[in-house]
Amino acid sequence: DMTLIVRDDGSPYIAGDDLDIERDVTGVTVTDPIVEAWLTFKLAPTVADPGSLQKAITTTPVAGSGQITQDGSVSDGNGTASLLFQLTSADTLALGSLWYVYDIQVETSDGKLRTVDGGAMRLSAEITGATS
Repeated sequence: DMTLIVRDDGSPYIAGDDLDIERDVTGVTVTDPIVEAWLTFKLAPTVADPGSLQKAITTTPVAGSGQITQDGSVSDGNGTASLLFQLTSADTLALGSLWYVYDIQVETSDGKLRTVDGGAMRLSAEITGATS
């Protein structure tokens, strides 16, 4: 299943815009919560990491990167983790209006890796370049 990252109306996001990508991860073992997650964009799956753009997040919030807002433990989501990745305007502008494949991978406290989402994204070209 390929997921497209698009607006609610199905239109693409715009290069140069800030973009928050939120995903819930179900089926988290409550005794093995998520401690780190990566969002990676590449022109092709065979491109080495970090690809065109890679964001890593933990439970500590970092402006311009994001945060694991629920780790899936008993007291913090009870089996459902919530991820927030923040792409800055500079990030989306650097990506431009090309097609990218992406995936989201998580690591649990026991060191287990799991790919929880993947798909494609293409941004529309920026028209207004004003920043203030």
